[in-house]
Amino acid sequence: MTGNYKALRANHEDVWQRSALLRTVLVVVIVFFVLFCLMGYFYRPEVEDNTRNQHQDQDEASHEALLSRLKTILNCRTGSPQVPWIDSEVPWIESHGGYYLLRNFVQALEHVECYETVTYTTHGDYTFLDNLIPLLERWPAPVSVALYAPGDDLDRTVDLIRAMLNCHVRRLVVNRYVSIHLYFDFEHLPPHPVSHYRELMAVPYQCENATRLGGESFRRAHNLTYPVNVGRNVARSLATTHFVLASDIELYPSPNFIPMFLRMIAHPFYQYTLHGTPSVYVLPVFEIAAGSAVIDGMPENKAQLVEALGRGDVIKFHQDICSNCHTVPGYEQWLGVLKDDYTMDILTKGKREYEFAYWEPIYVGTNREPEYDERLSWEGKADKMTQGYIMCVMGYDFYVLDNGFLVHRPGIKTPEEANRPPQQAEQRSFIRETIREEITTLYNTRKGCKI
Repeated sequence: MTGNYKALRANHEDVWQRSALLRTVLVVVIVFFVLFCLMGYFYRPEVEDNTRNQHQDQDEASHEALLSRLKTILNCRTGSPQVPWIDSEVPWIESHGGYYLLRNFVQALEHVECYETVTYTTHGDYTFLDNLIPLLERWPAPVSVALYAPGDDLDRTVDLIRAMLNCHVRRLVVNRYVSIHLYFDFEHLPPHPVSHYRELMAVPYQCENATRLGGESFRRAHNLTYPVNVGRNVARSLATTHFVLASDIELYPSPNFIPMFLRMIAHPFYQYTLHGTPSVYVLPVFEIAAGSAVIDGMPENKAQLVEALGRGDVIKFHQDICSNCHTVPGYEQWLGVLKDDYTMDILTKGKREYEFAYWEPIYVGTNREPEYDERLSWEGKADKMTQGYIMCVMGYDFYVLDNGFLVHRPGIKTPEEANRPPQQAEQRSFIRETIREEITTLYNTRKGCKI
């Protein structure tokens, strides 16, 4: 009996020991499993960071490869920004036709090589400066702007520039990208020496004391016409990049335009556009109604633009004023090309002749394109027409881009607002009777080209 009890007890202890061992093993396995899971959890961000870093490295390598190819195929030379205001004791003033020019009165802080990006070149006066911020939100790249500032409009212009560079919430992006050139007539000098305005730029601006500019501008008070083409030529000529988008300051480009355009240009398939027949790259232009349902009032991509066109919130630029002036070749086809990725291609090639003889395209080009005639005013209209006519006579190809566009600042202009009969009649007569004869002498004529 005692022996059986001892055997039973020994057997029980053996089972208990084995059970305890199994429990210990099980606990150890569970602990290791939990530790493994925790290690996997805590190491996961590092894996994600490594993957992210790899993608970033690949993107940077791809971008560097793109820039290297652009540098080779464009073979351009980066121009000096020529900022005479920095070290010179004497204010830099030069003449430009019948105007004095203060070149690079403000110089963008960021230096770019000629092949790296595209410069938006434009014009205006101080009343148009509020367009710079929405423009830069869609164009984070160099902007060259020439401002007309006759008489004491120069005071107003410099005051607004100082406020924008020192006080605006987006002042850093303005300082980074924007170069400003000022010009005024020989007959309408500013009230202070030019050195006064240069010195003002170095004086700290008291943002809390900033006041809104009231009263009528000097230009309007003296009924001066706006020399729009002087501004266009000055701004374009002072761009330091190979490619320029010569546009009007109230026309905002579609986002992501520059990287798409540069990748397209760098692709071997489109190398033919850089050689042989002179060519430029056209963006269709649109107007949008004030208070449109489009996000933030402006279309962020082509799909939103086409949707707004369908609702009637967006129309072709000057559709009710001069529709054939801004309708691009292949327009209906252009509307049907919607892309899910950020790519750009050439939709079609057009000429400024026959049914497009009065077309006024806005395009990416270079400083090799003909200049705008500086005798023409904005009030007389058709101020880009003579330049387009010269390009037609020279046989230019106009390549319409399928995934880029421009939208005018919200608010659709009516024919009544755009109509200026006396100035229009006078300028049209001058174009046909004087400028056309000059162009014929200089460039000859070409069948299908009209002015």
